[in-house]
Amino acid sequence: MVPALISLLLLGFLIVVHELGHLVVARLSGVRILCFSVGFGPKLLKWKRGHTEYVLSAIPLGGYVKMAGEQRAEATSKPWEYLSKPVGTRAAIVFAGPFVNYLVAFLSLWVVFMVGFPELLPVVGRVAEEMPAHAAGLQVGDQIQSINAQEIRTWDEMTEVIYASAGQRLELGIARDGAMTTITVTPTLKELPDPFGGTKTVGLIGISPSGEFDSYPVGPLAALGKAAHQQYEWTWQTLAAVKSMIIGKLALRDSVAGPITLMVMTSEAVKMGLPATLMIVSLLSLSLAIFNVFPIPILDGGHLLFLGLEKLRGRPVSVVIQERAMQVSFVLLMGLILTICVFDISRLGWVEKLGTRFGF
Repeated sequence: MVPALISLLLLGFLIVVHELGHLVVARLSGVRILCFSVGFGPKLLKWKRGHTEYVLSAIPLGGYVKMAGEQRAEATSKPWEYLSKPVGTRAAIVFAGPFVNYLVAFLSLWVVFMVGFPELLPVVGRVAEEMPAHAAGLQVGDQIQSINAQEIRTWDEMTEVIYASAGQRLELGIARDGAMTTITVTPTLKELPDPFGGTKTVGLIGISPSGEFDSYPVGPLAALGKAAHQQYEWTWQTLAAVKSMIIGKLALRDSVAGPITLMVMTSEAVKMGLPATLMIVSLLSLSLAIFNVFPIPILDGGHLLFLGLEKLRGRPVSVVIQERAMQVSFVLLMGLILTICVFDISRLGWVEKLGTRFGF
């Protein structure tokens, strides 16, 4: 129960951070903030400072910021109003939310690598028959410490080298029963499915991990590089997955995790400790950043799209068109979220579990 509550609070925190991005850039741009709320629903606490009312509400799942002159119906052309600012300034205010989420994702990863995230060790847990590893004499319990004299610390490092070495002889430095030995193995070429509905050709030797983990903390500068690399990888993978879904190579059911799955994942990460929690925070924040810049009218990306059209046309898109677009996108988005939640329930097997428990 407690991990589930923490996961909800973390999601709410990321949404509040998103709104703070809008608030800070709006303030720096001279836009008056009328209200900033943490949470939704009944107001538990409120106070006013200057022109801004600050509110703490009962449901801590996000928040919102209300700017002066944000809607055309209430705009009076005062210089401190949102709609009185140039297109570029308004675009900066809109983009600030996703940007802050992207920054939070990066900073979370940075801390993770400094603290040390548990990584899978290159210890053999199973050796497949009729594969190069079996023929070369690799055994369960062997720890691969080097490949061609290159130090190997994690299973991912080892896999990266083997994947790229199909048909090439590799000298593996193996720790076995307290002694070191060298084994020569040549990865065989195999075609595997990739996460985006296609296939990839890699080198394989036929081993599986034992499941042993260890942490490898690094210094602040090294952590910056690792965080930047990991965030780039996640961003590229997310965009590649979206492209694969659009062209029909990847099914929505198999590629998108909804609110229920994310809550379960976050709850499990909380149980594992700080590094795992920060890793999932980073992934969630990055997902929010990327999702929000999609050109869907109800999202920040939709607002940026309308601002871009306003810049090109020299006048804003009509209020009626914007409202209709937002209404349609809201309905479609809610339908998509509902569909993904159904996939979540199916993926987690909740219906079957209830059926087994209550005998239906």
